[in-house]
Amino acid sequence: MRLKNKAALITGGSSGIGGAIATAFTKEGASVMITARTEASLKEKTKELNELGASTDYIAGDVSKEKEAEQIVQTTKDRFGSVDILVNAAGMTMVSPSESLSLDSWNRCIDVNSTGTFLMSRLVGKQMIKQITGGKIINITSIAAHAGIPQRAAYAASKGAVRQLTETLALEWGKYNIQVNAISPGYVRTPIFDNLVEKGVHDPAQLEDRIPLGRLANAEDMAGPATFLASEDSDYVTGVILKVDGGWLVNGHLSTQ
Repeated sequence: MRLKNKAALITGGSSGIGGAIATAFTKEGASVMITARTEASLKEKTKELNELGASTDYIAGDVSKEKEAEQIVQTTKDRFGSVDILVNAAGMTMVSPSESLSLDSWNRCIDVNSTGTFLMSRLVGKQMIKQITGGKIINITSIAAHAGIPQRAAYAASKGAVRQLTETLALEWGKYNIQVNAISPGYVRTPIFDNLVEKGVHDPAQLEDRIPLGRLANAEDMAGPATFLASEDSDYVTGVILKVDGGWLVNGHLSTQ
């Protein structure tokens, strides 16, 4: 129960990576507030979490909109009395040749992935500073923040921004005992990934051949690293971008064979 007596706010917490982290934190004893844009999925996930016997709740909202982000943070504070852990897992993908990428698509991707992470971090950071006891902020970036991937101009830019934001906030807020770190996942089996497979964007077999560990990640593969970064075990870890990619980024060959 490494997170007992801690209150966690997880954006994008109804499914995918955020959902897996919500389950892990609940099992570790945290009180968990999840948020996403779709209330139906939040209700379903909250019911699942409540069956684990923990204190969980949800609030629907769009983290890229300042007023809604403020409401999400205030609701969490009112419900649990504090916000000790923030996981910024809300995000979207964007696949398009750069020459035909519309400005609207670019802006939406930046708004959700970058601006949403900034807004939530700023709001929760203020709360953690007031609490004096510090806290943990965990951002979700991507291997696209470290290496070029075709047709990911907006997505890569948004995740690169999150990577740099993580390091900057870690520098600024270390004096308040707030540790800010990030996880850079590789290719993860999520509903978003499966949708791209259906569209022919991804070939799972081809991707697995490129990954040294020989398989795609499951969302649960991100939960262990997130739990470490949320716990006292990482109290002297800040500004770290933890690559959880099965070795994708270290592989300089066309395949692992």
